[in-house]
Order: sequence, then structure tokens, then C-alpha cells
Amino acid sequence: MKHEGRVLTIAAANGRVGYVFLDDTVVLTWGLSRKASRGPDEAAARTAQWLETLRPDVVITEKITRRNRKGDRTKAVIAAIRSVAEMADVLAIEVARVQSHQNKFEEAVEIAAIFPELARLVPKYRKPWQTEPKTTVYFEAAALVLSAFGDPRRRP
Repeated sequence: MKHEGRVLTIAAANGRVGYVFLDDTVVLTWGLSRKASRGPDEAAARTAQWLETLRPDVVITEKITRRNRKGDRTKAVIAAIRSVAEMADVLAIEVARVQSHQNKFEEAVEIAAIFPELARLVPKYRKPWQTEPKTTVYFEAAALVLSAFGDPRRRP
């Protein structure tokens, strides 16, 4: 699938909700909200603010499947984000998150090669006992764009 226009992709992780906003294949901005991860009401309110401010044509969220390892609160946050997007005057797309890399750090490096605007956000590799860097949520969001529309470098 190909899409040209303003795309807002939103990903939720434990303790944070992040977005990446693109115009066609160029990342214009990104952001993070810890408050939006607290529950569905907070997530819905923040999503409505992002929609009003950024005015996207398309909103992409993660499709929750049985294989999804996210917690119940994060799943409820994702459902609230999707609900707000579906009520807005935008094309709301839900895609399964496919991780085709051994870990999130390798995935972040690959995504940064596709979207160079995100290169400075690539997290440093961590030890298993260290907490996950907050910037990984940006790459989760960008991965949803790739799942929905494919790699823009391979478009005709």
C-alpha cells in the first residue's frame, strides 16, 4: 500500500506513548508522553491534542493480537488511541507490529537508515539488566509505518 500525505503513527509501551509524524516519507517531528500511558482517558485526551495540532491525513496504531506481549493497561491505552483516531476525520489504520530483527536496537538502526531524521534517537545497546531506553517507542511507531506502507526506498 502506498500513501502520500501527513501520517501520524502512535505506539504505546510500558510507561510511555510516542508518536512519529511524517509528510509522505519525511519525518517532520516526534514526541513522547508519559502521562498518556497512565490509562485510556489520558491516552485519548493526548491523542485528540496531537490530532488537533498536527492535522494528519492518516493515523496508524498497533493491532493487538494474541501474540502481543503488551500488558493490559498498555492494550487499553492502544484501544483508546485507536478509538479517538476512528472518530476523527482521518483514515485510521491498525497494523500488526512485526519485529523482523533480533532485537529493538537492531531494528532502530535499520529504521534510522530509512528515516535519517531519527538517527540521533537510536538508543545505545543495553545490557539485559538495564531498563529499556525511552527512545525505543519512536522506533516502534516508525515500524508501524513500514508495516502499513512498506519501505519507502522500494516504492516505484
